[in-house]
Amino acid sequence: MKKTKLTVITMLALLSTISTSLFAQTEQKQTKYAIETDILWPFLVQSTRTHFTIKLWEKGNLRGDVCVGFSNDFPEDRVTEGRFADYSIASGYRQYFWKGLHLEYSQTTGMGVLQNHVTTGKDYYSFDWLVTGYIGYKFEFAKKKLYILPQFGVAGVIYKSNPWPIYEDETLTKEVGESPFMLGSLRFGYNF
Repeated sequence: MKKTKLTVITMLALLSTISTSLFAQTEQKQTKYAIETDILWPFLVQSTRTHFTIKLWEKGNLRGDVCVGFSNDFPEDRVTEGRFADYSIASGYRQYFWKGLHLEYSQTTGMGVLQNHVTTGKDYYSFDWLVTGYIGYKFEFAKKKLYILPQFGVAGVIYKSNPWPIYEDETLTKEVGESPFMLGSLRFGYNF
């Protein structure tokens, strides 16, 4: 009987050591890189944004990621401006507070192109700087290899090197310029 108890205790200790070792290896193997792209923007707003993300640091539930990538607004006719397109580099910082809950600051800088302005008929080429603040939650699945990231926020153009007239509505009577706007995204990501 004593031998059986000793064997069971030894086996439990061995299992405990193995599980601790396996858990530590799983933690060490957790990746800090991911790639993500918005899966709704191409259909809803004729735009795309793809990021490469890198985990900078992590302590408990707190974590900080940096994002770098590109953004593209496909050529689109705007009734208060003209035919607009944008080709930009995207960058940002995502701060996690609890599990997947996070705030994100991002920016895009690049070339805004407006062709055939609705009142002047001119083409405008401008270096633009757009900033965005998001709140969102990261849902991971498939052994944390894949994730969905819904976000909501506010965006605004804070610099335009060659501004063009922007009107309030189709009457083209009241010029309003750039103004902040609400923005949502649904990103699909892959951790590697």
